[in-house]
Amino acid sequence: MSRQQRRAQSNQDLGWSLIKKGGAGGATASTATSSYPTLTSGGLYDMDALNEDLVTAHRPSPSAFHDITEPKMDSLRALNKNKASFKDMIRAADADVANHAARMRKLNESAAEGSAGKDASSWREREERRRKWDAKADALKKEAPTILRLADTPIEGVTQAEVTKERMARWQRALELYVYCPEEKGVDWLKLLEKLMEGCGEDEEEMLEALSQASQVCTNLLDQTSLASRDAGDAMTEAEDAYHIRLEAHTMLADRVSEQAEKIEEQFRTNGRAALKIGQQLELAEAKKRQCDTASLLIRQWWMMENLAEQEELSIKEGGEELHVNDEVRGVIPSSSCRMDPLFTRPENSLEAARALKALRTVVKSRGNSASGTLLDPTSRRRFDLTSKLIQRTSVALESRLLNAFSEIYVAGGTYDFSSPDAATRPGRLNWIELRNLAMALSNFDGGRGLHKRYVQMVVRSRFPELHHGKGENDDSDSDEDDDHLDMDSMRQKLSNLFHRVNEVCTAEFQLISNVFSSPPVGKGDATFDLTSLSDAVPFQVARTLLQRVISDPRDGLQARINDLLESIDRRGDFDAGAKKLDTFVVIHEKAAGLFTMLKESAQTMLMANSKSRSDEDQRSEEYQAVSDENKRAVASLIQYLTTQEMSLSSSHRRGYLNLELRLLHHECCYCLDRTGAKLVMPKGKETARHNQTLGQGGGPATYEAPVMPLDKNHLKKVGFSGLLNGVLKSSVLRQPLMHATDSLARARLMFGMGQGFGDMDSTARVITGIFSQMCTFYGNSFLFPIIEVLGDLLDTKPPAAPPNLPFDENSPAPDLGVDGSFWVGIERIHSAAKAFDRELWAEQRKGSERVWEILEATGSHTSLTLAKDQRVSFFQELEERGETAILRALDTISTHISWVLVAGSENMLKNRVLKMGDRSGGPYAVPAGSALDNSNSPAVKSLTFCLRAQFVHIQAALTPQSLSAFWTALSMRLYDILGTRLLQHYYVSMVGAVNLSRDVEALRSVAMLAGTDHQHWDMLRELLTLYMTPPNALKTILVGPEGDPNSGKGLFGQAGKVQALVFMSRRVDYRVKVGNVIQKSAWVVELLEDLGVPDPTDGNVNIAMYSAQSLRNRRLKLS
Repeated sequence: MSRQQRRAQSNQDLGWSLIKKGGAGGATASTATSSYPTLTSGGLYDMDALNEDLVTAHRPSPSAFHDITEPKMDSLRALNKNKASFKDMIRAADADVANHAARMRKLNESAAEGSAGKDASSWREREERRRKWDAKADALKKEAPTILRLADTPIEGVTQAEVTKERMARWQRALELYVYCPEEKGVDWLKLLEKLMEGCGEDEEEMLEALSQASQVCTNLLDQTSLASRDAGDAMTEAEDAYHIRLEAHTMLADRVSEQAEKIEEQFRTNGRAALKIGQQLELAEAKKRQCDTASLLIRQWWMMENLAEQEELSIKEGGEELHVNDEVRGVIPSSSCRMDPLFTRPENSLEAARALKALRTVVKSRGNSASGTLLDPTSRRRFDLTSKLIQRTSVALESRLLNAFSEIYVAGGTYDFSSPDAATRPGRLNWIELRNLAMALSNFDGGRGLHKRYVQMVVRSRFPELHHGKGENDDSDSDEDDDHLDMDSMRQKLSNLFHRVNEVCTAEFQLISNVFSSPPVGKGDATFDLTSLSDAVPFQVARTLLQRVISDPRDGLQARINDLLESIDRRGDFDAGAKKLDTFVVIHEKAAGLFTMLKESAQTMLMANSKSRSDEDQRSEEYQAVSDENKRAVASLIQYLTTQEMSLSSSHRRGYLNLELRLLHHECCYCLDRTGAKLVMPKGKETARHNQTLGQGGGPATYEAPVMPLDKNHLKKVGFSGLLNGVLKSSVLRQPLMHATDSLARARLMFGMGQGFGDMDSTARVITGIFSQMCTFYGNSFLFPIIEVLGDLLDTKPPAAPPNLPFDENSPAPDLGVDGSFWVGIERIHSAAKAFDRELWAEQRKGSERVWEILEATGSHTSLTLAKDQRVSFFQELEERGETAILRALDTISTHISWVLVAGSENMLKNRVLKMGDRSGGPYAVPAGSALDNSNSPAVKSLTFCLRAQFVHIQAALTPQSLSAFWTALSMRLYDILGTRLLQHYYVSMVGAVNLSRDVEALRSVAMLAGTDHQHWDMLRELLTLYMTPPNALKTILVGPEGDPNSGKGLFGQAGKVQALVFMSRRVDYRVKVGNVIQKSAWVVELLEDLGVPDPTDGNVNIAMYSAQSLRNRRLKLS
């Protein structure tokens, strides 16, 4: 494709490709006008004024052009790439751009002259069109308000032709404004179409004429716009060529810079290796020089000591005195009279002297190795021995002098001020700078062990007088321990002061240790400082020695003082002292935990403070890196030591605490019962042996198992209900063991935590489970279970032998029917105690209660939680079973007394003729016909309902609604059975007596329905009573219904059953009659049975159990 063809194609496709793409609807004329590059004086476009952002990045220059359109770039290629400057490259690029533009214009003009087409145009014509376009656009912008106003203004006062012409002219101006200045607001294409059609009306010719003129206007504008688009494409092509020519200049510069950078990097690598080798050789030479200097100095010092030893030997042989090493080194002899070198006699040379003596001792120790084993000359051996002895004497004397100086400065005391070295020399301050210098010197003597031992002794004697003198004070106070009162507050204050003193002193001494026993930072140019003189691990070694002496010393340590304090409590031997010892355990544990926590923090933050102030250069060195690693190991070792000490102290105290806690809890619980006057049954011999064997076992912390000592049931029976309620069942007595248990849980939580710490989760779970298990055993087997058994045993199920005197006086207290009201009060208190036990100790789902369930949940021990749940469930199951047994015994007692009142009482009244109505052989309801009736119940029923209502009040207060319903329903069924059995076996009912019987049944039913829900047996009995009130001729309708069909399921046959209805009917007075001396069925009975076609069930044995309330209930359930 030729360049002209490419330009033509770009004119068709790209349009205004140099226009910014920011407005709606594509490129705009205004942006095209402002984006055109300006012309230079030579006729070229000014490339510097061209906005390079307008050149689309997705249209690079074509890779292959025709030779005539390809940029030549002769000026750039003529430059020397390695020597030309960047300005020369840009200047050459500008020349190539100008040459290329001139060549393209010439080509464009020749193509325009040789072509007759309308698309051919020279660059001058293109520039002229652009100038005219810009001028017209500027004019339209200025006239825009007028054009928009006239477009909306109606035309008046002229002819229709003039109106049409003027309207078309206004519309053309508005359309030109829309095309040339699209950014102007108030005009759009749809609005222009509306304006065009507004003045045409409905005349088609007028409308066609308007549209034709509008078409011509649009065609002219379209031609102008197309020319402008092609012109923009040509301008873009020229700008693109200029851009690539200049880009080539930048590429040449970048390539040259890259090559130079590679050369520089290669030179750096080559020269750097050589420099590194030279530096290593210099360091090696410097190290060898230092070794030579050190060896030279060591030889001179050895010769000095050897010469001094020979002079001493010669002086002794001549009768003179030996060398007074101690006096000279300590400064007793003046310096002018000293025979030894000033290196050892002057205090300011202590550090150099210590290092020299260390090196000399190393030479002495090396005598026995293979390198020095060639000293076979006796004279040389003698001289070596003399020198070594003098070196040893000098070392001992110098170390003693340094230790004394260190002690004098430390004992003199002063405020610890580590803010700056100058602060150490102020009055009233401890001179820790001098202490550090002495420590550095003493570190050359056996690693400073003598200094460490002396320092620890001084700290203990001066800072901890209570530890050093505590033992003697305890011995002196033994005579005062016969007092009955043990001042627990004073003891707690003593412990608090002791722990606080340890923490305060250790924290301060840690700061001193970090500044005295650690190596100071190395200053620049300090070539004499030896990093091995003091290791950064030394402060931690000193701190560990101090802590070991303060905490673990078997005679005067903190743990020894604590043990003495606990032993002083144990010597009292009473349980009050045991309780105070438990509180002491808790205080010790709490204070010790805080102490060790603060000691660990101090060890991590206060020790090695100087190591943080080293320069970055020092920190990067290999030597300090090794020291840092050693420092980390020392920190970990010290923290581990503190952790071990804490675990040791806590473990021993926890074992002692737990055994004492369980023993004291068992004692307090038993003592609560003993104070009420109750007696406890001692465990049997086998149980005692097993208990003692358990106490002797080691292993876990829970080593104590409380023996089961239940209440003596015989003694409880003797005191009776009143003794129980005023004794072991008092509310205060029931609450007291729970209060002791909650105190134990609180102490255990403080001692073992909530599961945090060193293995405390399992220990806490086991301890809490042990306490809860012991309380379940005591509160159940030893306390509540015997009481509830005794409550049941105190009830006498046998009624009195003498019949009751009926009726009872309702103005007096009602008889208890064998169950005293105190029984129900006792049941209620036991039930309340069980709920309090669960609420105060278990407290499930009660957040923040800090009881068994919450603590075990926090520990996460599922095993312990499961065991505790099993203990709880077992406790309540057994308590419920024993309670049901006692309540069933109360039900049996009430039932026998109901029978005593109903049967024995009413029959006694018949026997004594107190009850005028009724027959002695037929019972109280065999009332002869014609007898007068009253409106009251029988005396037995009236008295019984009076007693039952009084009993209901006690039962309702004692039992829960569910238990009350079940109990009263069972009592209702038994009452029904007693009445029904007596009625079917011994009583006969007449029509008059049936009225009395109905009244009595209604009274008993009303009492039975005070509680419970299942009382339909009384409704059935009421229906059956109609058999006694109905004449014989109407019985068939009552039995089978009005249809007379026995199988219809109606009547009493359908409700109560055939057999039951006939058996109840057989208790009518007129069912059998006496003819002569023979008792036979009445004629109406025989006729009725034959009519119904059923046999008489009373001809055989009648099973009374088939007519009980339970049988009726079972039949009803079966039918339903």
